[in-house]
Amino acid sequence: MIQSVSKILERCISSETNINPTILYNEGWMIRLLVELSKQEKLKLPHVDFGCISNWYSEGLLSSPFLARRKHDKLAEGYTHTDIALGDFHVDPSNKGDIVMDGEDGIFGVIEAKMGSKLSSGTANAPEYDQASRNLACIAFNTLYTKHDLYFAVAAPAEKILEHRFSDMVDVSRMVSKIAQRFDMYRDDHEVSSVKNQVLDRARGCTCFTISYEAWISEIKGRKERTFLNEFKEQCYKFNRIKTASEPRTSSGNWES
Repeated sequence: MIQSVSKILERCISSETNINPTILYNEGWMIRLLVELSKQEKLKLPHVDFGCISNWYSEGLLSSPFLARRKHDKLAEGYTHTDIALGDFHVDPSNKGDIVMDGEDGIFGVIEAKMGSKLSSGTANAPEYDQASRNLACIAFNTLYTKHDLYFAVAAPAEKILEHRFSDMVDVSRMVSKIAQRFDMYRDDHEVSSVKNQVLDRARGCTCFTISYEAWISEIKGRKERTFLNEFKEQCYKFNRIKTASEPRTSSGNWES
């Protein structure tokens, strides 16, 4: 069965394809491949040491401090689907796929992967509560009673990091302010408000940064693996219509915190 799936995927860039090539060549598979090969190499990046990463998982569910406490809760939101969770945690895929921290300390981070799109501007119940702030709030909420070192990153093409101003979006003080505003939608005596200060304090201690695919791939040690990732990236850019600059940018344009 797996071989049949592989054959379908292999044909996706040919004239005989049966599927849209973006089913394979997208940000989801780009980030999964990067994380898997980085973990195999125990790669050490400016903000993430993959030699210390015990686990990674894609599309796990991270609970929110703003989950519904009752039916028809107009202020509530659902779980966050993480593009990539990294660190000391476990997931039971046979259940709902919830992410649960392991132990009282360790590492926990989330990487939000983008190809051409922006970070979403908000949720239905909170239009100003953007995707970056929501991720940070969920990271903080799920580690309230642990001492895990925290980080949150946005990975994207170098040009899109600049175009969409992702580095501004993941500024910690900006996101903490957005999270505080989200809490302020509730009454002071509401159950949600009881963890406001704890969540904000935890969020302030999170390392937040952007990573370009170009800079990340350049750090991969294995020549074969680096070539494979570059080829995969180029196919992603082709089918997602990502334009790149004619000249490569310096590292300062690719790694920002």
